[in-house]
Amino acid sequence: MSSNISKRELLRRKRQQEKRKKTITFMAIAAALIVLIGLAAILPRIFNPNANLEQVEGFYLGDPDAPVTVVEFSNYTCGHCKTFAETQEADLISEYVDTGKVYFRYVNFSSDAESAQNAAEASYCAADQNKFFDYKSYLFNNAFTEDGFSTESLINYAESADLDVNEFSTCLDSDTFQFAYLEDKEYARTVGIPGTPSFLVNDELVYASELFTTIDEALKGDS
Repeated sequence: MSSNISKRELLRRKRQQEKRKKTITFMAIAAALIVLIGLAAILPRIFNPNANLEQVEGFYLGDPDAPVTVVEFSNYTCGHCKTFAETQEADLISEYVDTGKVYFRYVNFSSDAESAQNAAEASYCAADQNKFFDYKSYLFNNAFTEDGFSTESLINYAESADLDVNEFSTCLDSDTFQFAYLEDKEYARTVGIPGTPSFLVNDELVYASELFTTIDEALKGDS
């Protein structure tokens, strides 16, 4: 009898140990996932050059007297525009704008999609507080998420970008810039922009793959 009890007790303890091991394993996996999610959020900020966004005037960034002017024509619902914003723009700002070589302007070449127009309108409200470049990153980060450009989401981005949320919300509610993108869109058509993203480098039309090379050539010609 005691032998049977002993076996049952050993079996019970073994099951308890296995249960504890499973619990510990689950907790370790959950902790690892949390760490990975955190790293995914901060690593781009660690490895991307720090962009100085202090010289901002609306949609303009940098020194107006810089030898080269770069105008970007972009759309928040454009996948290639999102790629440029997330992988190349920080280099453009840190290597050329922050060093006084380039004066940078962003132009909304919005599509006719309602979501794109909502994002464009919000970006004008952000530019009105000279926070456009801070705000724009949230638009591109959430460009293809569900309700990414809903009014609630646009206001949340304003809070994350340290805008005056009340002023921003009032701007959206009043439709102050509801059709402002049309003027930029007309400008893009006037200078012959075929699509997004496109760039004017001292009035020369180029694409993202040619941008840095063209800037370097323009700087050589200026020296």
